[in-house]
Amino acid sequence: MKKDFPITLTIAGSDSGGGAGVQADLKTFSSLATFGTTVFTCLTAQNPDGVSGISEISPDFVSAQLKAVSEYFPIKAAKTGMLYSANIIEAVAEFFYENPDIQLVVDPVMVATSGAKLLKDDAILTLTKDLLPLAKLITPNLDEASLLLGEKIHQYDQLVPMAEKLFEKYQIPILLKGGHLPNATEATDVLFDGKSSYLFSKPFLKGKNTHGTGCTYSAAITSFLSHGKNLPEAVGSAKEYLHLTLEDEIKTGPIHHLNHFPEPTN
Repeated sequence: MKKDFPITLTIAGSDSGGGAGVQADLKTFSSLATFGTTVFTCLTAQNPDGVSGISEISPDFVSAQLKAVSEYFPIKAAKTGMLYSANIIEAVAEFFYENPDIQLVVDPVMVATSGAKLLKDDAILTLTKDLLPLAKLITPNLDEASLLLGEKIHQYDQLVPMAEKLFEKYQIPILLKGGHLPNATEATDVLFDGKSSYLFSKPFLKGKNTHGTGCTYSAAITSFLSHGKNLPEAVGSAKEYLHLTLEDEIKTGPIHHLNHFPEPTN
């Protein structure tokens, strides 16, 4: 029997190492039974050790990709990852302003785990002013939240108040990811939707390669939204999926990677 797959969209950079960016998003979309479409913003020369080169795609061509995909496919939910420049952000924001029915998850990708800058300094204001107000959810990690707020987050008991502060500033539901807290025994994330706080925790898995976890998490949330789950349900299901991808890692060359097609557990 033929099965309908909801249409998802990733607007992000390419990871030539295959573990993050558009490549991770597409694997996640497929694993979670959605049909993934793509808009590339940048090409990168990278592997898990770092980014050695970035080639920006023109904003006009980003708009052309958005037009081509959206004219054919009924997109249910979308996510943004690496947007890189103010001009690209403006092109993407214009699209979502004209297509408000598409549920948008914004992963405010600013700095790679390796330390490489993935968002130009002059693009941060454009991101916060033009794109964030159009999102259904924003998913900053601790470093990104610190940049967006202008203050550091050092400990567990800051997570809920900082998520509330981010909501107060941007008026959009916030998923503050606390996985990088020092000395943490659990990876705890806080969703604040303007009314309620929801905590999602999983045991911290030591010694894992976390390259691509942010992309995978936001792509999973996008997938579950496209299947009709509400925001807390989508985040909870995505957290479970992300934990499985880390637990069920696969060996690729000298290191291990997330397994975007993990074995289901009973």
